[in-house]
This record gives sequence, structure tokens and C-alpha cells, in this order.
Amino acid sequence: MYYKEDYCNHKKNLLQYIETGNLNNAEEILSAYNNYRECFDSILDYNEESVTRMVSTLNQYRSVCLNVFDKLPNAGQKALGYTIMEEFFYLFFQKYIYVLGINNENLFLGKGNSYVSLSFTPKSFEGILENVNPYIHSKDQDFVLGISVDINVKSGNKETTQSTILPVVAIECKTYLEKNMLDSCANTATRLKNAMPYCIYMVASEYMKMDEASPELTDIDEVYILCKAKNSERLSRSQQGLPPLVIDSSLIYDLFQRVRKHLNSIWWSPEDAVSNGKVICRP
Repeated sequence: MYYKEDYCNHKKNLLQYIETGNLNNAEEILSAYNNYRECFDSILDYNEESVTRMVSTLNQYRSVCLNVFDKLPNAGQKALGYTIMEEFFYLFFQKYIYVLGINNENLFLGKGNSYVSLSFTPKSFEGILENVNPYIHSKDQDFVLGISVDINVKSGNKETTQSTILPVVAIECKTYLEKNMLDSCANTATRLKNAMPYCIYMVASEYMKMDEASPELTDIDEVYILCKAKNSERLSRSQQGLPPLVIDSSLIYDLFQRVRKHLNSIWWSPEDAVSNGKVICRP
């Protein structure tokens, strides 16, 4: 198995919630989840048709579970609702890396903390001579594909090593996107790209919950509204007991194509600038 179950956060939360006995239709939901995983795992191609099949089996699971999750207390909704997409991106890209035959112990995929900056907080001028006290700042991502690195700081006889993740792709997952969430994502995108200019940062929200915003003025590379609908439609359908709107497979494929192109690109090659005619090849 090429998945690390520790990063299957939705499955972990689902099993924990079922154990509490507070989840209606628990047997049906668990059966639907297991069927989703089995169907998903059986698809090994990454063409548009295959991605459509992956998203279709995801939508089948969502049709069984989401209305039940919506009736849970707020904490339960958060633990189970948005983690579906968080886990989906982990499964999707972990399998893609497996299919490509990439096997590197430093490769990281899943929910994690990405490096954003390094600061120093010595106790005093006298203290700085003994310990510069380095501190790595990191930011939590719902999904990150990157490399685990160790940052070593040596000053005099004092040496400090801290581990962190250098992000290449970061995806923030939302059930719905409102203005304050977008502002927070924009701030994160800027911090990530200051640390790693060749990181692409995307927001994947199922629904939209804002009228005015200017994401094109931020460092966010793309905002996907996966159900192509407003959050009011989600709430209305849930209240009426109607099945949820589906994730649009063409948007997942578009996101995948963006990531695949990025992973296959040369990011920084100044020695080829004259022949290419381009120096800065940021995504």
C-alpha cells in the first residue's frame, strides 16, 4: 500500500466519530466510504476519463454522508465535512507519485506545516555570543506536496538543527469560501512564496460565500469553486434533504494539469536564459 494511513484524516475522524455512537446511519456511511476507497484505488491512469471516474466515486460517497454530517454539531461538521477533500487530494497525488515510480524518503505529501521564515531571538547582546536562538516559522496546510529538509544553524560552539517542509504545491480546502477566509489564504500565499518562490498555492472550496473580492490581486495562483455554486444552495438542499451538489470533475482535472505541468517544469536555470529567452520561470 502506497498510502500512509496517518495522513488519511477523514478516515481517522470518521472511525473515531463512529466509535462515539453519535453518527446516524454509521454502517451505511462506513460501507460507502470503503466502497469509495476500493473504487478509487482500482483506477491507476491519470487521463481525463480516469480522473472523472475518481471524482465520480468521490461524489457517490458524498451523496451518502454529507447530509448526515451537516446535522452534526459544529465540531463534528468540521472534523468530517472538509476533511473529505483534504484526504482526497492526499490520495489523488500520493497515488500519482506512486504511479510515476517516484520513491524518495524526503518527499512529503499530506496535511503538514510548511516553512515560511527563519528568525532569531537571542536573550541579549551578551547572550547572542552563546546562542542566536533560531526559530523556524511554519504554516499549516490542508495539503502540501514538498520536501522534508533540516535547517542547520551554527554559531560558535552552538549548533541547532530543526526539520521543516519546503512546499512545492499547497492546497487549502474549504467547504465554503468567504472574504475573511480569502484574506487569510492570501496572506499565507505571500508568506509561502517569500520562502519558496516556486511553490504554487491554490484554494479548493466546494462553494462560494462572498460577493466582492479580488483574489487576482493576491499571490494565490487559483481559486476553485468545485461545486460551481453558492453556499446558500448547499444550505437549501441540505435543509430539504436533497443530495449535495457534485464536485465538478473538469475542475479537478484542471487542478491536476496545473500541478503536473509545474512538477515537470524547469523552475530555475539562469545558464539557459539566453537560449530560452526567459530568466524567471515562476509558475
